[in-house]
Amino acid sequence: MITKYRYVLQLIDPFGISRITRTEEERIYVTLDGAWGEAAPVSYYGEDEFTVRAAFEALEAADLGDLDLIEDVMARADAIVPQNRAAKAALDMLLHDRLGKRLGIPLWKLFGRSPQRPLVTSFTIGIDSFDAMLEKTERAANFDILKIKLGRDVEHDIKVMREIRRRVGERKTLRVDANAGWTLNQARRIVPVLADLGVEYIEQPLPMGALEELAQLKNECPLPIFLDEDIHTSRDIPRVAHAADGVNIKLMKAGGLAEARRMVAVARACGLQVMLGCMIESSLGITAAAHLAPTVDYIDLDAHLLIANDPFTGVQTRANGELVLPSLPGLGVSLREGFLEHFEDVENTPMLRIDPGGASAGA
Repeated sequence: MITKYRYVLQLIDPFGISRITRTEEERIYVTLDGAWGEAAPVSYYGEDEFTVRAAFEALEAADLGDLDLIEDVMARADAIVPQNRAAKAALDMLLHDRLGKRLGIPLWKLFGRSPQRPLVTSFTIGIDSFDAMLEKTERAANFDILKIKLGRDVEHDIKVMREIRRRVGERKTLRVDANAGWTLNQARRIVPVLADLGVEYIEQPLPMGALEELAQLKNECPLPIFLDEDIHTSRDIPRVAHAADGVNIKLMKAGGLAEARRMVAVARACGLQVMLGCMIESSLGITAAAHLAPTVDYIDLDAHLLIANDPFTGVQTRANGELVLPSLPGLGVSLREGFLEHFEDVENTPMLRIDPGGASAGA
């Protein structure tokens, strides 16, 4: 029987992207046989705490077979719950953690790839006022790579990027993520500025699904373009290969490590580069993704550094953003002492969602 808990992550600073600013995130944690998984659902993709709980009810009611055969289990899970990848990501993490513990090795060894270079994550500066973004940048001065969130106001974007580059100097690596916030004309305006500022690449400059316009931008753009919102599973990659230089793989959109590994292989076959990203996740979800870091080109696994009440310990992050993979078996994560008492056992919590009009609805 899988035990499920609800917990609210509190962010150190308000975290803004092009479409929303958040101060906290509800998460579902699952555990079985001492192994753990995390579901970080995102409403933008039609998922929340209630869809995760409903998905686990469906999964637990089915016969998933031998839990050591993770590919088989996840194929059955896909058939039972075609969507809700955050729930499946939690199940997949739990199964990988369980198997790694049973075998006595960390997942990166199970996957057969050791780090051949420093695994350095970017640190994200969320959208905020001009002064607040500069203040956050100063606090992050020790990180080698900064990822700047843009996409609400192109004038603000240009102004803040110019000032950030001036303040951090030429040696600091800067990346930009518009989170689908620009039109084609806006992107055409800002991209030359970003290129002049030495930005390494831009992520999801145009709205999700705007592949024809994206292909036009790619032909004109002096910077590599990576796609995030357009990419969920391996099936999405071939259709965007003509319009991008790389893809951002996230466990919560992929449905877990098994599919994420498949996505890396498909992206390579399509001639695309790969970055590894995350939602707002604790050290549990971040550590799970970090085991794939030796297989990718760019790493954006910093969400655990943005959280004030992270309930887990896992992958170590050095002052400059370098990740140190765990040597403990499985995921290599541990629940912090005293945090279990702050977890809410969802088995005893009714699944009632309150809509904006005030009516209750089942998940």
